[in-house]
Amino acid sequence: MTTRHKPPPPIAVLDGSRLSPASAYDAEELQRHPSGTEFDLVARTKRSNRQQGTYWKALTRAVEATGRWPNREALHIALKVSLGRVEPVYDMAGKVVGMRPDSTAFDAMTHREFCQYMDEAMAALSEAIGSDALAWME
Repeated sequence: MTTRHKPPPPIAVLDGSRLSPASAYDAEELQRHPSGTEFDLVARTKRSNRQQGTYWKALTRAVEATGRWPNREALHIALKVSLGRVEPVYDMAGKVVGMRPDSTAFDAMTHREFCQYMDEAMAALSEAIGSDALAWME
């Protein structure tokens, strides 16, 4: 049995309210279709290392400035728990025996989800410490 190779679908980039081909290949592939062809789109926004770094730096500075948490990882867990970003832990009988914080790893949250989480986390942290958590970044 032979498998037929299928070329990847074209990729487009959103620029304001317009979609543009992401590369010359994508432009060629799009030109193969008649005008008016509709496409199913899948968002490919990516989390950035810079945004992740800002988050962890804010947590580090909050720990250093207040001494309220033993380390930034403890503060990270405290934020997730306080924001209700937890999932149940079950025993072998199917009974909920506790909760554990959800993951914020790159493969666990989309860019949009992490942006929302970071906004919520920085607001909660700012309220807890009594000043803007991101102001310490400067």
